[in-house]
Amino acid sequence: MSLPSRAADNLFWLGRYTERAEHKIRLLRAYHLRLAETGRPDLPLNEYLADYLEVLGCETPEASIEDVRAALRSAGSIRDRFSVDGWNALTDLLRTMERLAPKLRPGDDAARAMSVFLRKISGFSGLVHENMYRFTGWRFLSVGRAMERAWATSNVLCSFTAPDAPEGSSDIAIEAGDSIMSHRRRFAVGAGRETVLDLLLLDALNPRSVLHQLTMMHEHLRYLPVHHDGPRMTPVLRQVMRMETDLAVATAEDFDDARLSEVASETAALTGLLAQSYLR
Repeated sequence: MSLPSRAADNLFWLGRYTERAEHKIRLLRAYHLRLAETGRPDLPLNEYLADYLEVLGCETPEASIEDVRAALRSAGSIRDRFSVDGWNALTDLLRTMERLAPKLRPGDDAARAMSVFLRKISGFSGLVHENMYRFTGWRFLSVGRAMERAWATSNVLCSFTAPDAPEGSSDIAIEAGDSIMSHRRRFAVGAGRETVLDLLLLDALNPRSVLHQLTMMHEHLRYLPVHHDGPRMTPVLRQVMRMETDLAVATAEDFDDARLSEVASETAALTGLLAQSYLR
């Protein structure tokens, strides 16, 4: 079945916006959990995380609400290609967020609400994974999610494994990457720079790692059509394969701050390469 470029673009951004909302909710929960534990927003780790949230533009749940609204706008443009259950899951999430967000108090109250939001957005993700027909549109949606997750994770790693990051920053990265249990199973020590990079950057078996996202992109992009009179490999697939290979043979010790920043920049550039190949 052919897929118009406009529909592919909306499915791609539907994936990105929902993943972006989830990432912001996880970071907000991490902040409010620490605020609930300490009661002090002026502690170094709390201030560092608050500053990161400000740079990201998500100091409050309203930023995530805007992402969910944007996801619904994308979904609304492709209602004939998107399931009723998926639509209902997103609208239910938005209603819940709009109802609870204005009443939240910093600390435990906000952390509990973030957990509610995460459960609901995970329901949408489950519907996409389990029920959506594996047609070309599903691949664009899945590529959008993978690109957003790779970009968000690489940026978290840049900030929360930096030499000047305060004590406890590695735990923030693990929480933002939803990999607390995975870290406990894999490592007998507490979270540190090398264990965090190994798990969230280089672990092909961790569905939250950057390498895993690149592998998923590679798999989906292989199935997308190419112009019969053009090159057999699109620029975006070529770059994804290059990055995937680089990370697959690397170790955590190979990544200083400069190389981590390079990974973040390269993941950000993938969106433009995809648009160049398919979304014009």
